[in-house]
Amino acid sequence: MAYILIISSAGLLITLFNFLIDGVYTLSAFGALLLTTAVGIFAVIAVDGVFAFLIRRLPEKWFAPLKPIFSVGERETRFYRRIRLTKWKKFVPELGCFTGFHKDKLKEPKNASYLGRFLLESNYGVAGHVAGAVFGFLILIPRLLRPRTVALPIAIVNLVLNLMPTAILRANTPALRRLYTRSLAKEEKQAESQGKTALV
Repeated sequence: MAYILIISSAGLLITLFNFLIDGVYTLSAFGALLLTTAVGIFAVIAVDGVFAFLIRRLPEKWFAPLKPIFSVGERETRFYRRIRLTKWKKFVPELGCFTGFHKDKLKEPKNASYLGRFLLESNYGVAGHVAGAVFGFLILIPRLLRPRTVALPIAIVNLVLNLMPTAILRANTPALRRLYTRSLAKEEKQAESQGKTALV
């Protein structure tokens, strides 16, 4: 709901800004600008969707739970604390409905298999949102969207809206990794003890 409000408000502001700088104050001119802005918004959503779809088709081994490229350092963790991420993350929608795995709640914190899947989905999510943030600027290419005054603001809003869930996923990664490695070690230990018991 918050995202829909942000996108709608941004679209209206972009339309009003272009309406004012054009100097043609007619209803038809406003309607044309509103349509252009709407096309730009749908175009950037389509770009996000295409790249999210393509990334989901990449091999799972590239997004493995403990893949070094997805690790989060202490400096980055401090940054998330500084921007008070925990205060506003509840307003950012969780899109697990598209993948069949929800990441808004940790349901099985002691299950290594579940935690591994959680990290895998988080890594896919990070890659998808980063791709959407970067490639959203492709909408500047068609002249139909007036690159500077319509497409650029839309691309910037898209950048922010993609970076927000990226930050949430990244902020959760260190704790998830700790739980995952701990659960793996515990399961390995249990398997060893069961193996020894079977030999006796």
